[in-house]
Amino acid sequence: MISKNNLECIREDFSDIDKEYRNIEQEIWGLEEVPIVKKYIGLQKKKTELEIKRKNLYGLMKHGEYENCDHLWGISMDEYGEYDCFCVKCGINDKVMRLSNRGKAEALSFDERVMASVLEEHDYYDDSDINTICDKELAMAIYKKIKEHHPDIDDKTAVKYLEIALEDIRNIEVSEKRKKNRAKRLGLSHDFNRWK
Repeated sequence: MISKNNLECIREDFSDIDKEYRNIEQEIWGLEEVPIVKKYIGLQKKKTELEIKRKNLYGLMKHGEYENCDHLWGISMDEYGEYDCFCVKCGINDKVMRLSNRGKAEALSFDERVMASVLEEHDYYDDSDINTICDKELAMAIYKKIKEHHPDIDDKTAVKYLEIALEDIRNIEVSEKRKKNRAKRLGLSHDFNRWK
């Protein structure tokens, strides 16, 4: 319970803070009439509107890319020993469904929520197209390089090239310097180390 003395102190503190608040509020209103500040406020409002439209269009675009991709499925294993199916072309990953089904949907990024909405609507895969477990980032980078060098390659041949590249990476021992150069050539992060 608040005593009368404490209540009086609280009232005084409130009165002081309220007065300062109102002074600042009036100063802000005065600044809002300054042309450069008006422009700033207008640009911020426009930016917010565009941000919403941009995000919505980006979501529709990614949804369309995932939905219309002629998927090539690979299988990866995460740090907990759980398997995920992913597409080496567009990156859609069924891990999002596992997280969503475990009540962790709020932890998903915007892209992952788009993936989940596409995967909920369609059943895309029956089996893996790539006959080896591989890191998603590595497999996508290798596939991208294959497509750069052979733009008209068919999926079956691309998968063979990908599997050979993964096998060579796993079986041919190279120095750390060579691994770093390989990561750079593939466009992977400089500290990438999930070769096996």
